[in-house]
Amino acid sequence: MRIGFSAFTLDGGRSGVATYIRELLRALQMEDAENHYDLLMARADADLVPLFNPRFARALHGNFTGRPLPNLLWHNTLLAAAGRRYDVLHIPTARRIPLLKRTRVVATVHDLAAFSVDAKYGRARMAFNRGLVPAMIRNADHVVAVSHATRRDLVRFARYPEERISVVYSGIDHDLFQPVPKEEAREKLLLLHGLEKPFFTYVARLEHPGKNHLRLIEAFERFKLENDSAHQLVLAGADWRGAETIRARAAQSPVKDDIVFLGFVPARSLPLLYGGCDLMVFPSLFEGFGFPVVEALACGAPVACSNTSAMREIAQAGLPVFDPLDAGAIFRCMEQVVSGGWTGEARARGMDFALGFDWRKTARRVMEIYQSLP
Repeated sequence: MRIGFSAFTLDGGRSGVATYIRELLRALQMEDAENHYDLLMARADADLVPLFNPRFARALHGNFTGRPLPNLLWHNTLLAAAGRRYDVLHIPTARRIPLLKRTRVVATVHDLAAFSVDAKYGRARMAFNRGLVPAMIRNADHVVAVSHATRRDLVRFARYPEERISVVYSGIDHDLFQPVPKEEAREKLLLLHGLEKPFFTYVARLEHPGKNHLRLIEAFERFKLENDSAHQLVLAGADWRGAETIRARAAQSPVKDDIVFLGFVPARSLPLLYGGCDLMVFPSLFEGFGFPVVEALACGAPVACSNTSAMREIAQAGLPVFDPLDAGAIFRCMEQVVSGGWTGEARARGMDFALGFDWRKTARRVMEIYQSLP
């Protein structure tokens, strides 16, 4: 088969969708010795997806196609016209599924967060996600859902036939996400980021309200007040929509000197954050999957997360969970873990659970879906 794979939404490699595209294509190159792939992408993003399988080739387009609106138009005009050259088109995000098509389309849907988080995006994007995206999804021949939570939302909000949805979990890079001894991690973090105190971390882009930083800051303030603690709160993530609200709230905090913004942290540094922290706390309001939770578990870190959406599935590893709308519940989880609530048994259970999330397994399942299309 000849497969066209849309690799436009790479966001400079700084988003969960970018991780999905990059890692799935790496695993497909390792697993697929039969099919041929054209990777459709903006010229500026070419280096983000290294190629080592001769059956994979880049089909590069002008950099303007990397911008959201031109890219949406491109998928519904030029790609629709060129689709006949492919046996399958794989569109790895719901927001780029063409309404016009001339071949079979497999789409990966990561989440339908706009239906569950008010003000997830600006007014125009919310209207687009709630009004047009469900119709786009229904135009796909088969949908890959990255969690059972996303599968339920596809049926509920997009009215997509359940029998044409396959739940295929994403993976993580197990060569990268491995335990680092805490002292070693902290020594390196001191050199790289000047972190010299014990800390909690939250790995997520600075997005308000969806990532729920304000309640985490409130919970951290209470932790500091009631425990006379030296802990810092280390926020690792690039600025996104609403970042100014998060930074303004932190600047007004009575513990503002212990709230640290690292900005975007490259993947190779994340095992240090996970290995050095006393807790990776993940209070997001809604996730289709939640890469940092699994990454942190693979590194042996203590993890507490929200009890919503796909995080309920990840919490099957026995994680402490909380209502993300209740800052007090977040605080109690922080206090519980620091006071000894994360045992060696919990660490081993989390690491074992994380082993099940493997990109090569994901790639093999996606290949089966390509082959199964009528």
